Amino acid sequence: MTMSRRLLIAAVSSVAMLGMLPAGAGAADYPTKPIRVVVPVPPGGPTDIIARLVAEGLQKKWGQPVVVENKPGASGIIANEDVAAAAADGHTVLVGNVSTNAINVAAYPDRKAAASLIPVTNLIQVPGVFVGNSTVPANSAKELIEGMRSGAIKSLKYGSPGIGTYPQLDALMLFKKEGVKATHIPYKGAAQILPALLANEIQVEFLNESTAIGQIKDGKLKPYAVTWTERLPELADVPTMTELGYAGIGTSAWHAMFVTGGTPQAVVDKLHGGVVEVLADPDIRQKTANQYLKLVPSKSAADFAGFVKAETAKWGTVLAENEIKLPGQ
Repeated sequence: MTMSRRLLIAAVSSVAMLGMLPAGAGAADYPTKPIRVVVPVPPGGPTDIIARLVAEGLQKKWGQPVVVENKPGASGIIANEDVAAAAADGHTVLVGNVSTNAINVAAYPDRKAAASLIPVTNLIQVPGVFVGNSTVPANSAKELIEGMRSGAIKSLKYGSPGIGTYPQLDALMLFKKEGVKATHIPYKGAAQILPALLANEIQVEFLNESTAIGQIKDGKLKPYAVTWTERLPELADVPTMTELGYAGIGTSAWHAMFVTGGTPQAVVDKLHGGVVEVLADPDIRQKTANQYLKLVPSKSAADFAGFVKAETAKWGTVLAENEIKLPGQ
């Protein structure tokens, strides 16, 4: 049984138990009007994909319109501030991610909006793959590091969607651990990374599996490691980062739901339960699997809040130790 399958079963079981408890004031009739789902990125990526699948499922479940609004920009600050300023009644939610709701919370402590939101549940994680351009003279992570250390591989460059994003931080931690040097090339968004990698402007990168796998199968990229907790069936010969001795390095980016601070706990719990039930739907499970997205609903809102707190602290430490400053800091 895969990890995502175990998490889904545990979350559904917890929701079933919560259903036997009194819902509390404010939850019985929720939702009483349309729900807005605010997404801090443009349409098309994993955050947007899961937001729309969950919105469709909640609309079917509760009979209220659930409308997705994309509000990209300012590293997620625009969307976070929108939701933070909404009425605390559960009718405005955010579907954010590790960048907008952990890394940026740590990077911008004076921006209170994101930190004020109540975590509801994790939704998906996207396994990453550490890859190299097909021209790199290394067929494994070990060969790559040995080549960099010996000088056989020179002037290695890696990219990221911007300063302080997790692909930069993951590569930085990896090379720092091994005592080798590489040059970071920040781009303006994730859409520029794959073309740059294929054009050999950069030579290695941490990519989402959904982005990398087609190029791997076509022989255009070499897979060195996956960031998931276990080997991926479709890349069974590729070791995990942990297997290679890099535990804690390599992000399987999470995408999750938050709600306005001050929302009654009973409403938060009902929203959590509704989302978990939606994620258990076989159609959604199939659609997410087809796009290499792992369903990872949280056991409870409190459990997810602990996860977010730990993630924010972790990334804050990484930023501080490496003296990384994000734009506007």
